Amino acid sequence: MSFLTYLNRPEYILQPWQIYQRLLNPPDQVLNELKTVQLNWGLPFQILPNPDDKVEWSLWIMGIYDPALSETLWRLIEPGETVLDIGANIGYMTSLMAVKVGKTGQVLAFEPNPEAYQELLEQVNRWQTYPNLGQIYVKPLALSNQSGEGLLKIPKYNRGEAALISAEAQTSPDILKTYSVTLDKLDNLCSENQKISVIKIDIEGHELATFQGAENLLKQQNIRDICYEDHAGYPSPVSDYLEQFGYKIFRIWKGFWKPLLYPATYSEIHPWEPPNYLATLDPKRAREKLKPRGWSILNRAGG
Repeated sequence: MSFLTYLNRPEYILQPWQIYQRLLNPPDQVLNELKTVQLNWGLPFQILPNPDDKVEWSLWIMGIYDPALSETLWRLIEPGETVLDIGANIGYMTSLMAVKVGKTGQVLAFEPNPEAYQELLEQVNRWQTYPNLGQIYVKPLALSNQSGEGLLKIPKYNRGEAALISAEAQTSPDILKTYSVTLDKLDNLCSENQKISVIKIDIEGHELATFQGAENLLKQQNIRDICYEDHAGYPSPVSDYLEQFGYKIFRIWKGFWKPLLYPATYSEIHPWEPPNYLATLDPKRAREKLKPRGWSILNRAGG
């Protein structure tokens, strides 16, 4: 890791109080109690800080998770739109999306892990008194390319990495427990003329199957922007599949002044930021949205 990469921490420079919070909480500290943090866009968020859980620990010590993706979503989403959070976990990205779509928009959040789903529901219930929030629909489903039942593993460490597995894989030593979960196709859940502006999807390698289950929506070009994580890089089976429907793929990279849209072939591995990509039907719009300098998500109330 280069020294310049290490210094690329706008989440500290623009939020200097987080440096104090970071120093108070060394990475080997485990807090066995629920804490409530105030997200910059105005919502309270309940977490159980643990260094093994990337999202919750990042929120505890930095007040933000994955700044580049968070800011990209904030810029791409417009008030009144319909957006999807696939792999919502306990609702961090759901909260951001609900604030940005406003009271005339809606968020569909999918989370098959029963434990995370329950916490997500509780988060959403706490937000109901906040004005100008989009309607949030929480669904306890795993999206895939078929309907039926699947097996979801909960890892011993970092519950945010829960993933669908085969029955043969459930004896792996890194698995804490498994759940039988409901599978469904996105095409089955959306009307034929449903327009979806933005999808955020992070489901630990099951992205391709989920896109295959949304073939009709993709064929009709009813989904404008898709932000997805892909450890296989580019090209990959996921990018190949999306490109056949007319999507332009960009690599989302964390710059100091703003998130950057690099060519999809940009292959550098960031030491701690996930490998996120943007697939869009409107690359000109995406470039314009990501053009201005600044971090709205690092300003209080999402300035």
